[in-house]
Amino acid sequence: MISHRTKTFAVLAGLIAFSQEPVLAQGTDQEREACTPDVFRLCGAYIPDADRIVACLRGNPSQLSQACYAVMYPQSASAQRSSRRQPARRAAPVRPADSDDD
Repeated sequence: MISHRTKTFAVLAGLIAFSQEPVLAQGTDQEREACTPDVFRLCGAYIPDADRIVACLRGNPSQLSQACYAVMYPQSASAQRSSRRQPARRAAPVRPADSDDD
């Protein structure tokens, strides 16, 4: 008998491998594993329906783990990472005006 966890992993593997979502279509084992805990925590009621699981994950972006968020929203996640790495730029100091009161 196949365990519930094994079925879920198989669904996630299929979901990522064959999904119409471009991010998920290129999913690696690491990417699938990144979202497995979130699927159980947030979307367990939708197992084994892959489309509903994706909709559930996308419908709860603020509740996703950082790893799963990076898989589901790679552009947003990379923008957040790069904004954290770059220190805020300081404005150039303003030169005092010349006091030529002639």
